[in-house]
Amino acid sequence: MIGQAGFDCVWICLEHRQLDPSVIKSLMLACRASGCDCLIRIKPRDHTSLAHLIESGARGIMVPQVRDLEEAQQVVEMMKFPPLGRRGFDPIHSDADMGKASLEEYVRHENENTFLAIQIETPEVLPHIDAIAATPGVDMLFVGLGDLSANMDLLGQMDHPKLKEIVRQTGEACLRNGKAGAINCSDRAERERLWGQGYRFFNVASDFRFIRQGLDASIEDARNWEKGRPSRLLSVVGGL
Repeated sequence: MIGQAGFDCVWICLEHRQLDPSVIKSLMLACRASGCDCLIRIKPRDHTSLAHLIESGARGIMVPQVRDLEEAQQVVEMMKFPPLGRRGFDPIHSDADMGKASLEEYVRHENENTFLAIQIETPEVLPHIDAIAATPGVDMLFVGLGDLSANMDLLGQMDHPKLKEIVRQTGEACLRNGKAGAINCSDRAERERLWGQGYRFFNVASDFRFIRQGLDASIEDARNWEKGRPSRLLSVVGGL
C-alpha cells in the first residue's frame, strides 16, 4: 500500500524491532513489487547480516550510532564488491537473475544500485562528518535528531542551536562531497530550508503516525457526533 501510494522508499527498522527473517523477506518483496526501494536500518555495530539483507531484496542499508570513519569504511567493505569493497560472491538470487547474469554485470549492478546511509547520532562522530561524507560507497548522511539530542544532553530540544549547527554542517559536508543529506522532516517549509543546506532525502511520515492520526481523527468525529444523544456510541475498528 505504501509503495503503491507513490513513496520512493520504505524504511524498515531492525534496530528497535525484532522481526522474523521470513517477515523481513516478505516486506522487501512487497517493496520491489510496488516499485519502491527498501531501506533497512540494522542494529548498531552489527554488520554481519549486510550481504544477506541485500541479497534478500534490500536496496539500502542504514547504520545507526556510527562513531567514527573506520566503522563507515568497514560497512562499505561489507556492502560493495571489489574494487570498492570485499563483499562475498553469491550470485544465486534475484539481483543476479538467479545465476544467469554475468559476474561482471552483477558486480556493476550491485555496486551502482545499493546505497549506504550513515546516521549522525553520537558526539563521537561529529569530528568525522566531512571524512565520512567523502568516503566512496557512503551515499547519505542521516541526522538522527532524537538520539543526537539525548546523547548531547539536549533530549527533545530539536531546535537547540547546537543541533541546528550539526544539521547545517552535515548538509554542507554532503554538498561538498556530492552526497545526500537525510533527516526526518514532515514540515514543507522546513524541507525547503533544509534542501538549501544539502538535504535530499526526507522521511516525511511513518506507519505509526498514519495509524495514530487516523485513529484520533476517527474517535474525535465519533465522540463529537454522539454528544447530546441519550446513549453512548460503541466505537469499533474493523478490518484487522
